[in-house]
Amino acid sequence: MPTQFRINGQEIDGRDKVVEWICNGLNKEAILFVEKFGRCLAGRDPEHRKYNALTTSQIRNIYGEVTRMRMKGFDPAAFLLLKPRLVYATSRSGNRTDGSIDFKEVFVRAIDAVLEAEDENEQAQRFERFADFFEAVLAYHRAHGGK
Repeated sequence: MPTQFRINGQEIDGRDKVVEWICNGLNKEAILFVEKFGRCLAGRDPEHRKYNALTTSQIRNIYGEVTRMRMKGFDPAAFLLLKPRLVYATSRSGNRTDGSIDFKEVFVRAIDAVLEAEDENEQAQRFERFADFFEAVLAYHRAHGGK
């Protein structure tokens, strides 16, 4: 499954680990995962040759909202609305791809990790980690030829 990769001799499932990374901070393991995940989402991973890629526009639609939130300040209510936007953006064409399903699964869990913080300060910190994680996925997707 393209959310699972062997990193430093260990099998890492990004759907599970993203919660840890959002709560505790990104680390080397997170960046190694993001690079492999971005390559997969771009349809360029040799282990997943039949994987249907995710388009840059599907990612950028959501990332634009995250960038606006970063500039205006974190708003939990607006952030919660990313979930339905994420579902819409990844299923809009009626052609649900492997990439859109995996992208949605990872990022829905990341959104939940932000919103489950105990106080507003912790939510804001987790949101920043979320935004950094998202930016890294977008960067690696593009670097590996995502269109």
